Amino acid sequence: MTLMLQPEDYMPKLHKDVDASRYGIGLIGCGSIANSAHLPAYRKAGLRVSACCDISEAAARNTAEKFGIPFWTTSVQELLEREDVSVIDMAIHPSAREEVLKQIAKIPRPVLCQKPLDMTLDGAKHLASIAAEAGFMLAVNQQARWAPVHKAVKTLLDRGVIGDILNIQHVYRSNQDREGHWFSKLPNALIGDHGIHYFDLCRYFNASPSGSGNDWSRIHCTTAMMKKQFAIDPLIYSANIEFGPAGGRAHTMAHLFFNDIVRSPRAFGYAWWVDGSEGSIWSTDKSVCMALRNDPSTVHETVVSGSWFPDGFLGSMLDLIEAVEFGRPPLVTPEDNFSTLAMTTAAIRSSREGRVVERTELFPGTDEHGVRI
Repeated sequence: MTLMLQPEDYMPKLHKDVDASRYGIGLIGCGSIANSAHLPAYRKAGLRVSACCDISEAAARNTAEKFGIPFWTTSVQELLEREDVSVIDMAIHPSAREEVLKQIAKIPRPVLCQKPLDMTLDGAKHLASIAAEAGFMLAVNQQARWAPVHKAVKTLLDRGVIGDILNIQHVYRSNQDREGHWFSKLPNALIGDHGIHYFDLCRYFNASPSGSGNDWSRIHCTTAMMKKQFAIDPLIYSANIEFGPAGGRAHTMAHLFFNDIVRSPRAFGYAWWVDGSEGSIWSTDKSVCMALRNDPSTVHETVVSGSWFPDGFLGSMLDLIEAVEFGRPPLVTPEDNFSTLAMTTAAIRSSREGRVVERTELFPGTDEHGVRI
């Protein structure tokens, strides 16, 4: 069992048999996330971006000039008609996705859709149905799974170095309470938009061979809201998540604590802990540490190369390209993402109604393990 990690164990990379130059990327949406994360990631890896599109002519033109993209347009139709566009990176807000997906359905291409697929589970199912009916591949850009530090943790869990996973904890401390910012105006933004990363990562870690073998079964979430904050909804939440049988018999549980209204950057923080039957793994945004039961005084530390922005965004695009090349589903299909969206839906409902929310409430006709009955 290998305890140490090398960059090739966790940094995004394309399968050796895939020629990335064959895949021209068409970017729809030239906003801040595309310019700060998507395009820097693709440029870093030498991927070919053939065209970009935005409803704002200035945004499309400026993005094309900044990243050397040979064609820009304000028309999704024009972008889809180009033969050098073979996959779509859809980096637009949920409210605009239905119309764009309907246009793509007429000239189908595989699509990587920015997370969350939709702010509601029903909305996500509707968007997925458009792709399914038109027969094109749709992947959800839960890019945090490919962030080097998260991939490093997952690699160790997949190796089984800490035995059976018993507990997953995450603490995030930051501040996004900015006047006039889109985040402050979006309903349920902290849990439904940003927090979805961390709910999804709990599922991702638990899906390791050493995990419980079950999806989440129930959630209890509490929130708090500061007086006179700019954001319209709470920016502090605490969520307890059970994976497996209800009633305190779950094999694995998770706890997420998120405070997005910390006033001083000196007090910011980011950390994961995963405890298993044979040891523990813990990480910051820069390193991964591990200590094992049979040698409890030794800490094995890996300082991780790369960063979530932009490397995570490269990983999700490479996964889409490999899925197309090998004819397999992407790692994050809409169906997989429904379970993550159900988690955020349950967390919001739990907080508002002051109760535990069961998985079966979101997926009627299934048991507590997600199996259809």
